[in-house]
Formats: sequence, C-alpha cells, structure tokens
Amino acid sequence: NSKWNQYFDQLIEVEMPSKKLKKLQKWCKSQRKQYRRLVKRGKSKKLNRYQVLAMQKIGFNWIEQGKEATMSSISEKIPKKWNKRFREFEQYQQDNGNNIPPSAKLSKWILSQRKHYRKLLKQKTSKQLSLYQVGVLNECRFPWISWKDDKKSS
Repeated sequence: NSKWNQYFDQLIEVEMPSKKLKKLQKWCKSQRKQYRRLVKRGKSKKLNRYQVLAMQKIGFNWIEQGKEATMSSISEKIPKKWNKRFREFEQYQQDNGNNIPPSAKLSKWILSQRKHYRKLLKQKTSKQLSLYQVGVLNECRFPWISWKDDKKSS
C-alpha cells in the first residue's frame, strides 16, 4: 500500500512542516484504531502483520501519548510468577528464534498476556498487565497477535 508507506516514511523523519504533522497525527491515530481492531478481532482490512512489525521495529507506541497516565504505574512491583514466565519465554525465543511456546504453561501465559493487553487497549487499565510490562514484552517482539492465518490480516 503506497499511501501507508508514504505515511510510514514520514513517521520516521525527524522534522516536517506542521500541516504534514497534523495529517501524520491523524494517520497514527488511525493506525492505533486498526491495531486495536486487529488485536481484538484477529483481523483488520487496513493493517497487516508486516505493517505491524515495521511499526514495532521503529518503536511506534500503540497507546496514544497522554493515555499512559491513566494506566498502571511503571513503578509497580512485577509479580514473581510473571517474571518467571517472561524469562522462560525470552529464553525459548533466544534459543529457537521464534515465538512458538514450548510448554502448555508458557502457551497459557502468552494467551493470558494477550487477553490482558486487549483489556488494557479497551479500558486503558489492567490490574494484571502494566504499561511497563507491555514495554518489556514489546522489546522482545512479543506476539500480541496470533498469526495463525495471515490471510485474515492481509
């Protein structure tokens, strides 16, 4: 999609005229909306897997600035069980180069993180998943969306 690519290129530019910036902000808002739809429903007509990965690669914030204040604090204590599963996930990913879970417990944990993330996107709050945890998971390219059938999202 050439229009998507045009806006994506503008997004990674450092400076731009204010008129272009307003259009870019509108486009970013639209991408966040499509992403929420993709996470919730597993499909989006306007945003596909490769576009999501490209946005994540440049560190795109899927939660609009200013909304973070209503979410869980970064200073919250992360539960030991969450850290244990995260370390298992990270180790498996490093050893195997993919996000396919090796155990039933880890698979369940991944599904649980996705569920809490959908709640966070919808309600802007989640007792089980903080914005800090989302950031940690994003850094290791956590699979927020199950890509079982890429045709659904392309």
